[in-house]
Amino acid sequence: MNEKTKSRIWISILLFLDMVGLVVVALLVGGGGFNLSRGIFLLLLGFPLILALSAAFLLRFSYAKALAIHGALVIGSLVFMFPFAWLVITSFKYPEEVVAYPPKWIPAVPIPMLQSPFVTAELYEPIASPPEMTDERWAEMQLSIEAVLWERAGAIIPDEYRFGLSEESLRLVLVQALWSTLMPGIPANTWGREEQVILDVLRKRVTQERIADVWSSIYRCVAVREPFVTDLERFDYAIAGVTLEQLGKNASHSDNILLRNMPLNMTAAERMVQLAYNLESDSAAHLQFELPLPMASSELHSVTVPLRQDRTWHRLKFILEIDGKRYESQQAHHLSRYRWQELTFKLADRDSSDERDLGIWPLVSVETEGEIYNTPGHIRVTLDLQRSSRLAALWNKYTRNYHAAWIAGGHWEKYIANSVYLVVMNVLGQMISCSMVAYAFSRLRWQGRDLLFFIVLATMMLPAQVTMIPVFLVFRSLGWYNTLKPLWVPAFAGGAFFIFLLRQFMRGIPRELEEAALIDGCGYFGIYYRIILPLIKPALAAVGIFTFMASWNEFMGPLIYISDQRLYPLALGLFNFRSEYGADFGLLMAASTIMILPVVVIFFFAQKYFIQGVTLTGMKN
Repeated sequence: MNEKTKSRIWISILLFLDMVGLVVVALLVGGGGFNLSRGIFLLLLGFPLILALSAAFLLRFSYAKALAIHGALVIGSLVFMFPFAWLVITSFKYPEEVVAYPPKWIPAVPIPMLQSPFVTAELYEPIASPPEMTDERWAEMQLSIEAVLWERAGAIIPDEYRFGLSEESLRLVLVQALWSTLMPGIPANTWGREEQVILDVLRKRVTQERIADVWSSIYRCVAVREPFVTDLERFDYAIAGVTLEQLGKNASHSDNILLRNMPLNMTAAERMVQLAYNLESDSAAHLQFELPLPMASSELHSVTVPLRQDRTWHRLKFILEIDGKRYESQQAHHLSRYRWQELTFKLADRDSSDERDLGIWPLVSVETEGEIYNTPGHIRVTLDLQRSSRLAALWNKYTRNYHAAWIAGGHWEKYIANSVYLVVMNVLGQMISCSMVAYAFSRLRWQGRDLLFFIVLATMMLPAQVTMIPVFLVFRSLGWYNTLKPLWVPAFAGGAFFIFLLRQFMRGIPRELEEAALIDGCGYFGIYYRIILPLIKPALAAVGIFTFMASWNEFMGPLIYISDQRLYPLALGLFNFRSEYGADFGLLMAASTIMILPVVVIFFFAQKYFIQGVTLTGMKN
């Protein structure tokens, strides 16, 4: 076998590995795993093998080699991009999408339904045959299984829950949801038994409790329960004498909303008022009702409305009228959930505090023309529902976690401002001080220069943990504790590594340039400013990039010196956010993306200097 043939064999192996890597990535992204039959798995391996051999032996050798190398680079980039891609994609997901197995890369696309109530199976996988059952037997039994599930479930669901639902859509969704919940709990040996035995097992497992649990996840509607109010002392008051029946009877609403008083769920005796709406012809719908106040109107702080949402991402605007004033929510709330949520709307002019919560929405006073509600001892509440387009629903869904994280954090703008301030001061300090010290060590001749440079380098051998306590005591004695000064002032004293880097770079500059400048009357500082600095721009850029990354991601320094949350940089602010909302991975990933995105942007725009900086660290001179 000659060398050319051996080379082509190695090229074919590399091409095969590249294609297998692409197949693995496609399976992870598209299917979320490797749950494939043996035949399909062998086919997915055989097809790349044929393509690799064909490309290696039929293409020109240089083309095949370039294809193999670029394929390896693409696979490597995909592997290293995986954590960042997962970070960003997770920030677009619903909470149940994050914990779904097998994992899905593509976040769910919201569909703004124009009619409510409705049913949906978005939380459940499509109906599939059990692994223990052959495809032939599944084809024979599938219709019987679906009929049994529907027969049992249809007998349990009350008629008042079927309002506005077509029997066909209800059957499809309910059978799919029941099958997804029933199949994992059935023993594997059951599927090999007789058909009637399997059907009896399924029939017994479809209980009222299971139907109620499944129904809460597939049934979507908008409904309200009895609201309550809060005074300025933060005491909650139920609205006495107001029942849901009275609320529905006295409310005024648009023609495309139908109010229905119905049970809270199948197993509870509580009631709710359902807002069955239709936005096909009209782009908005509204509900308006009056409430008596159990306190003086001047003492009202907020109104809380328990609201069930349908995850259609339509916009809900809250309007409150009291004592001849009209208050409106600053930002519209989107119907992003499918369960109950207590929405609190507080009067902004009566509460100037900056407290933030995911369930609190400020109301601002607005001027309006026409008659304003002014009934003593009463308030008038209006819920204005506005239709959202598919594009708006998609945008709101994908930015939901970012908006929620920004509100929940409370001080993100201060975190960002502090991080930017520290980055600017550290970069300027390191570039100015290190370049001047390096200039003195590399271009000037003075007694003790080499010994002092050795001492500077020796400081790199001393771990930062050794000097942490003494340095802290020094800064505290200066009165700098709980300020940003300890985090940026040391940068103007230089860093040993950057001094060494710039010194080595400056030593490569021809001394003839310096001598010519001296002959022309230029002083040492003029040479540093007019000749040396322009020539060391690549090295200065490397110093700036490394300093930026270190300062932007610094965590230990702020943790030691700062106790005021308003002075936190992003790294410490993200840690504080994680301690409060660590269980909500969507919010956590959105907050992490806010922090990491500037670093990624800086790298893409300054990758030339970043690579130069890496190469400079290994230069001999």
